This record gives sequence, structure tokens and C-alpha cells, in this order.
Amino acid sequence: MAATNRVHYFHADACAFGGYFERPIEHTVAPQSPMSLSPSGGYGSARSENFRLQGLMSYKSAYTQVAGHMSKKAGHGWVTLVTSVVEGFNVLDVITADRLSAQIATEHPLEGNNPKVNFLGTSFENLKVAGCPINITLDFDICDQGNGTGYPGEPCITNDRFRRRVAEQYQGMTNAKNFPQWVKNRTIPDWIKDRYEWDDAQAESGSVLCSIVKEATGQFPGTPFGNVFEVPDFGRVFLGELLVDCKSYQLTMVRLELGCSSQGNVSASTAKANGGTEPPS
Repeated sequence: MAATNRVHYFHADACAFGGYFERPIEHTVAPQSPMSLSPSGGYGSARSENFRLQGLMSYKSAYTQVAGHMSKKAGHGWVTLVTSVVEGFNVLDVITADRLSAQIATEHPLEGNNPKVNFLGTSFENLKVAGCPINITLDFDICDQGNGTGYPGEPCITNDRFRRRVAEQYQGMTNAKNFPQWVKNRTIPDWIKDRYEWDDAQAESGSVLCSIVKEATGQFPGTPFGNVFEVPDFGRVFLGELLVDCKSYQLTMVRLELGCSSQGNVSASTAKANGGTEPPS
């Protein structure tokens, strides 16, 4: 099918912050600086400043942007870029960061259906847990199918290399031998075992949860399980969560399941990109 006979439908969404609190107050946080891309492409951005929800959480500024266009390079296809940034992030003075940035770029081919994807521009800056610095190493190649500069021949979710890497992540999270020396409690909780038990069948179900975080080091109150931290009297911290299905990539830099004097679920710096081309080729 010639490229001139095909139409690409862009799809990109970004949200700086959102979620809900159940305690000490009941409050739903509407999506902050939300932005979606037109199916025809183009550009859009949103920005917000000095958000504060009583003493629960705050940020100094946040912005999102989405863009989609046909590449001007010969032989290249449709390019989508989505960015979500939060600066001066603070939740209960326990989780803080100078800057969280989620960025996804995809390029769909003129002929074929599977896009290339990269996460360049994604970063954590000065992330701290209870005032203790956390050094984050990111795996920008988590979705690299090893095909050089060409377009993938299959969706990322069905690629054996991708599945092996995710399986290795899960195994690392559920192996007590990987605990750093300073961790006192070396017991793997049941909820970690249940959530991160790899099974190839889960990829067949339509989506795979993994992380762009390759390594997180630092000494802080709590227990690390790969990209997941359990912090006493606070809750669970999930860093760089990447949800991949057959046509989309969704990246959330920080997601919190609060379970202390404050309860709720919130997420910060989320970007999602997919899109599709018709008719398929």
C-alpha cells in the first residue's frame, strides 16, 4: 500500500498530576495541565503554576505539550512527541523532586504498522525520599527491539527480547538477594510477589507493565524492590512505570499508593503516545 494512499491518525495525551485523596480529606484532584493531540496532528501545550492542596502536595510549575506531523526526512513517516513536566514536586515532604520529566517520541512508518519509540528527554532531577537523595539510572532502550535503524517487524509487546527484559525486571524485584546491605527487613511482601510474577500469558492479555528505571540507589527509610519503594508510615512509591500494549506506550514518572495518615492514589508526570495508520499494510 503506497504511503500516499494511507492516513495516519495521531494520538497523544499528557497530564502533569492527578488522582484522589481519601484521608485526611476527601478530595479528587482534577488532571493538571492536561493536553491531547488532534487526530490530524498539530501542536498543543498547557501550563500551570503554584499548585497546592493544603499540606498534602504541591508543585511550583507544570507543563505539557503534544505534537504530531509528517517527517520532512525522505523515507520517514509520521512523528509524535508528548512531554509532561512537573517542577518543585512535593508530597507530604516525603517524596520531593526538583523536576520530573516524561517524554515519548514515536515514528510510524510509511509502509508497515509498528512504530519506533524512544524516551530521550525523560529524567528525574534531585529525587528524594524523606530528604535522602535517590540516584536513578534509566533504561532508554527497554523497548528497543534490536533491529538497528529500521522499523520493528512486530509490536513491542510480542517481541521476545522485550519480554525477556521485563521478565528480568520482575525477577530482580522478587529476589531478596538484590536488597542493598543497609536494608534491615529482607522479606519480600506478598503484594510484590503477586503483582510482579512474570508470566508470558500476561503479554497475550493485551498489556505489560514494566519500568524505564534500570537502577535506583541510595539509603532512605524503607525497602526498595527495583523501581518500587515501600516507605513505612507513608505508602508505596512507583517510579518510571511504563505500560505497553500492542499500540501504545504510557509512562508515569511517579505514582503513589498512600497508606498512612494520608490515604489515596496520585500520579505525576504522565505521557502517552500511540496512533495508527489506515488502511493497515
